[in-house]
Amino acid sequence: MIQPNLSADPILHTSDLSLGYPAHAGGRAFQAVEGVSLSLRRGGVLAVLGESGSGKSTLTRYLAGRGSEGDKSARIKLSGGTAHTLDVPLERLSKRGRNRLTAYVGHLAQDAGATLTPELNVGDVLYEPIVERVRNFDRVALGSVVAEMMDIVALPLAKLQEYPFELSKGQRQRVAVMRSLMLDPKLLIVDEPTLGVDALNRPRIVELLKWYQQRTGASMVLVSHDIKMLEALAEEVIVLQQGQVVGRGEINTIFRRTEHDYVRRLADALRSTAYDEIAEE
Repeated sequence: MIQPNLSADPILHTSDLSLGYPAHAGGRAFQAVEGVSLSLRRGGVLAVLGESGSGKSTLTRYLAGRGSEGDKSARIKLSGGTAHTLDVPLERLSKRGRNRLTAYVGHLAQDAGATLTPELNVGDVLYEPIVERVRNFDRVALGSVVAEMMDIVALPLAKLQEYPFELSKGQRQRVAVMRSLMLDPKLLIVDEPTLGVDALNRPRIVELLKWYQQRTGASMVLVSHDIKMLEALAEEVIVLQQGQVVGRGEINTIFRRTEHDYVRRLADALRSTAYDEIAEE
């Protein structure tokens, strides 16, 4: 069995990758990603942008090793090309291989705050990924890390005793982001980490991700419409339209020196809305 290579560089690599969803329950097969080639150096931060339905979540879920999770209609099918994460070929990923890989690849699904285990309090939600994989661990040392993260995202320690239904949408999302860091992943792939978080607390998510990368040297893939987050964290951007890459470049130049009208319009939309959401309840 191919083992994840924790020193892999690039840590992520695809060549002409095409992904889709098979026909299911009377529905048609659907091609979501087509001919995507990308590379992420070890320690780098890549942003993936595009309008709704452009293939961002499909691409990042597959690269995180989670393509076969969920019911049959949600399972991603490789239809062309190759992809490697930590030198593991994703097209031949067995269940055992997936378990090994996902121990080192953190994944925050879109709106992850809505899927926290309702029967567990926040403290147990945070410990859940470790309890599932590690028999004995240092709870005291881990507790100090949790306390530091709680401080960064401005959640009182008393919240550790509360349950997800007792939290606001934005608070649940902040817990979900912390949870994605608990196994100290070498590669962190996050899909809209500030979704549902109000303008006051969004910068705290940015600070948490900065803190994590500085502490561990982890690589990251960000899917976000939060332009301030992208400018603070990302080095390189790829832009997807209908599953294809239509823009690529450094974060500071991709939106300013583009000949593609779609990329220009997307940049204008990001800056004009700037995640203009209501405050947390």
